[in-house]
Amino acid sequence: MIFVFVAMMWLKYYLFLIISPFYPIKEHLRYIYAMRSVTKSGQGLYNPRISVIVPAWNEEVGVVKTIDSVLKNTYKNIELIIVNDGSIDTTHQKVMEYIQDEVANKRLDLKNINYIAQPNQGKGQALNNGIKASTGDIIMTIDADSALQPKAITNLVKYYLDPKIMCVVGNVKVAKNNTFVGLVQQLEYYFGFYFKRAYAILGAEYIFGGACASFRREVFDIIGYYDTDNKTEDIELSMRTRWAGLECTYAEDVVCYTEGASDVLSLVNQRVRWKKGRFDTFWRYRKIFLSVSKEHNSWLSFFILPYALLSELQLLFEPISISILITYSIVASDYLSFAIGLIFILQIYLVASFFGDEGIKWKKILLFPFTWIIFYFLVWVEFLSLLKSISMIINGHQVQWQQWKRRGIKEQI
Repeated sequence: MIFVFVAMMWLKYYLFLIISPFYPIKEHLRYIYAMRSVTKSGQGLYNPRISVIVPAWNEEVGVVKTIDSVLKNTYKNIELIIVNDGSIDTTHQKVMEYIQDEVANKRLDLKNINYIAQPNQGKGQALNNGIKASTGDIIMTIDADSALQPKAITNLVKYYLDPKIMCVVGNVKVAKNNTFVGLVQQLEYYFGFYFKRAYAILGAEYIFGGACASFRREVFDIIGYYDTDNKTEDIELSMRTRWAGLECTYAEDVVCYTEGASDVLSLVNQRVRWKKGRFDTFWRYRKIFLSVSKEHNSWLSFFILPYALLSELQLLFEPISISILITYSIVASDYLSFAIGLIFILQIYLVASFFGDEGIKWKKILLFPFTWIIFYFLVWVEFLSLLKSISMIINGHQVQWQQWKRRGIKEQI
């Protein structure tokens, strides 16, 4: 059983390792073709209005940095919509003080910002109210514990030069917080978002996280707004776009830093919400699995989504399997499996470093011998989250929003 699971996972990840380096080539060619079309049409400079929506609930620690990162982006044809969803901390005061200070110092035009304070209605409704109040051609959502790099929105616009692209998800990085839990999440996001290159090449991207996602305005006319009854409204909307046959891609140079979970319990609660939401969404859109409809991407229907379920099945056995493997290796003095595993991990580090957006990071590469230990911890987190999610499904329980202790992003954006 271990061999079968390992073989199937290696098939997936070696495919990803082979095709991911070609992502920049594909996106550059897309950009060239789109620019040629724009030039031939005589439309002139493509300068769409971007509406950036920031839903905030008790985000006093990070909301000002989020707002500041949006307004200081190099792209200027934007409107910022902050939706305060009934915060009971000092979020309102922080936002108002920032706006007043920026206006007083003539650094902010009130025409470019809209602050909505509403009773607590949930993140989905906050996003929907922000969308309805917006005027932009492209809607971008970021969380209030995140911060955009200065050129993020400028880089985003070029993907929408291609009229077929309806949704674009950005490159989310976990900001440094000098804790073990923080390191685990940094590495997880680093590899996870690198492999989104493969999803983009295959046309099979299907998760647009709330931390940094964007849509053409007409998307909401076609498929409707966020589901306010779903606590993972971003995952549900993502799958709805793919169910409708809308084309989406990943933008590696649209970089957004986010604050990760601050402790183990917060990390487990976060993953419970993600897993439960994904299971609910998969069930709702189960007909997209193995679908032969021309509206549905074949790689998504026959490879990516089935593998997503396979990985959850594998997770049920993984902690015990790894424990058995460790025991066997020590007792039998047979460490071949460990050596093969380390070589595989080193290959991932080298490929992601040589071809990724951060360039070669030797300090990160030198972590590879310890990555097995680091991700073994993450396996247990995911395993406990899976068990709790299954229990909730059986008992008909719903997930609730959790909030961990915020520390704020210290990263220099």
